[in-house]
Amino acid sequence: MKITDAQTAALRLILDNPRRVVAWLRGEAGFLKIHGNTERRLDALGLVEAVTVGTNTRTVGKERIEYDVTVWSLTPAGYEALGEELPAAEEAPAAEEEILLPLPARFLAAYAAELAETHTDADSAPYRQVWQHITEGRPLAPRWLLGPLADVAGLLADLVDESEGHPATRAARSRGAAELLDLLARHGARPWPAVGHGIRPWGDEAPHCEDCAALVGHRPPAAVVAAEAAVDQEHAARQTAYEERLAAEVCAAEDEIAAEYGEHMRPGQCVVWTHPKTGKTTVGIVRATYRRGSGKAAADVELVGGPSGSLPADELGPLPELPDMGEQIEGRWLITDKAGKTLAHVSGSTREEALAEARKLPDVRAAARRDGGLASRPLWTSDLTETPVTS
Repeated sequence: MKITDAQTAALRLILDNPRRVVAWLRGEAGFLKIHGNTERRLDALGLVEAVTVGTNTRTVGKERIEYDVTVWSLTPAGYEALGEELPAAEEAPAAEEEILLPLPARFLAAYAAELAETHTDADSAPYRQVWQHITEGRPLAPRWLLGPLADVAGLLADLVDESEGHPATRAARSRGAAELLDLLARHGARPWPAVGHGIRPWGDEAPHCEDCAALVGHRPPAAVVAAEAAVDQEHAARQTAYEERLAAEVCAAEDEIAAEYGEHMRPGQCVVWTHPKTGKTTVGIVRATYRRGSGKAAADVELVGGPSGSLPADELGPLPELPDMGEQIEGRWLITDKAGKTLAHVSGSTREEALAEARKLPDVRAAARRDGGLASRPLWTSDLTETPVTS
């Protein structure tokens, strides 16, 4: 059969958009259309047939009239005209499983502005299904999806109320969410309670309580649940592989930096840093090591008595080893002046007792008056070592 380019394009449009090309040009929102002369010719040639997909209402004067909504579907001759194989017969869904639900334009605009980007790669199966349904502009919605749609509309209404946009913009977006909630309410779908009842069950999950059971509605088909579970599993596998690869890269960088600058350049190690301007030395703890964009090694260091910061690796040194103090002498204290000069060795079970005992000595009292105080610490055997005499 020989058909024109316009007729071929119309057949291809019907093939690529099943149940979305409206018949008889009734002006249905959310549907695709073809030219009236083209559709009449295709119908006359037996290449297409009209299929009823739902009902809608129209107001004529004061009367509301209900009518069927029909879309074009290819006949076997239509598939043959396009050179396409006739698909295997599929069991038609029950009438109550799919309903006519054209999405309000204001809701679509509000969703695109507030939630679409977030839901593009959502880790929630219901949100992914809603995002796909909205972005593809489907005029027909499976009944099980009405609950998640209501949840998204309710969430959108909350986000609009909390947004800082222009009042006129907020009002338009809020109205879009309200319009969809009104449409869903006519089909018995309401948003899930915001608090106290968890989230809407997905698949075969049990409802939270008896009050929640009334809101669950129809369950998604097993095929949809299985497909979304596969998506979640694939996402989890990718995330795990990414974390493992990142951890390996971090460990390799830490080993490389430690080999170049020393073992003190590892997370958890103590380091010393000298301020380049004041010359003051501060002790810190390494929290992470890495290479900057320039390729130079650096570390995040939490300084004692100061904030954390990123410091170059060549400015950090290992913590010096503490000198061997020998053994502590039980109950004995070393009293010095503020300059560190030894004044006395006294006894005392506490620091206060030792200072009180030391102030009985004239030299100690004189040093305290001169310096405005004393220094004290427990006495060690190294404090008793005499300074060797040099010739």
